[in-house]
Amino acid sequence: MFQILVVEDDKNTRKLMEAVLLSNGYQPILAEDGARALKLLEQSKVDLMIVDVMMPGLDGFELTRTLRES
Repeated sequence: MFQILVVEDDKNTRKLMEAVLLSNGYQPILAEDGARALKLLEQSKVDLMIVDVMMPGLDGFELTRTLRES
């Protein structure tokens, strides 16, 4: 199954994205911030990421930069 990591700090938006992805046959993996996303990426194979760019702490730009550097 196609796994999509959703990195979004807003709980309601995260839940909405989860419902939409599930109803379309995808397996969502949810993270509330960039730091949690990095931990999940160590544990799971992810096919696609949907990342909010404006998050507290490790924002979407920093998360992407960190992934590209690794």
